[in-house]
Amino acid sequence: MRHSTGTRVFWEERTTTSHYGTRHVLHSAGLRLWNNTIQLVRRLLAAEGGVGQPNLSAVAQLQYLKVAEVQRRGLTHFHCVLRLDGPKPIDAEPPLWASAELLERVVRTAIVTSSSPDLEGGSVKWGRILDIQDLAQRDDEAVKVAAYVAKYAAKTTDGSKELARRFRSRRQIVSLVDDLHMRHLALTAWDIGGEAKYESMRLRDHAHTFGFTGQLITKSRAFSTTFAALRSARTDYMAGDRHGDPIEGSFHYEGRGYDDPRATQLAELFFKFQRELNEEARARKRAESDGKAG
Repeated sequence: MRHSTGTRVFWEERTTTSHYGTRHVLHSAGLRLWNNTIQLVRRLLAAEGGVGQPNLSAVAQLQYLKVAEVQRRGLTHFHCVLRLDGPKPIDAEPPLWASAELLERVVRTAIVTSSSPDLEGGSVKWGRILDIQDLAQRDDEAVKVAAYVAKYAAKTTDGSKELARRFRSRRQIVSLVDDLHMRHLALTAWDIGGEAKYESMRLRDHAHTFGFTGQLITKSRAFSTTFAALRSARTDYMAGDRHGDPIEGSFHYEGRGYDDPRATQLAELFFKFQRELNEEARARKRAESDGKAG
């Protein structure tokens, strides 16, 4: 396949006010800046090429892969790979004007210009950190980019297990999150998520990401293969027949449980919280049944 450019872009979302807590969470939860930015990039590319945006796909296609990283300070940092291809089929040559230099110039303009309305009537813009690299200049960059993107797709905010999954109760946040800043943001998302006006935002489901409700990994349809195709390939592989010579050996019992005592404590805490939640749910059902009966 031939592609005119392969450009790695890093940028971050940052609130433009000094408000803390609620403002921080609502900013992350209500962000629609990415969609506005990628649409502006396409409009600028069409203008540079002298074609209308509806006709852009007939001469060139913009493809992307984006991974969101929730940083320790609680803001979201995007790692994005952009590619400017020719029209379908994928191996068609792009137009002469579709260069890496043009794509970089358009992206820089879009980052500075793009904005999105926030939930309080203001506007959200990108932060000042922007790093653009031309991947087409290095032959071995494809493997490096795949490893780099995979790294941020799998990491948590601080590398701990506590922020790797959804919280089931407020007590979990208080008990498990030691960092005061991250605990404050998670508790803020949980608390305002219980308010009626924010209920549709499902902030409690995303308290572990401090209110960020977007997908951690997104891509344009034709960037490479599809997620459905990857799932199908994994399923077919696991369902396939295994052939090979048997290996004689023996097994002996080593023990059971966790190697790390901290993992044991964490598992016990999750079990305790789950049991308490189940007991509270049963108590609520009994109270509701008694109320109906009375």
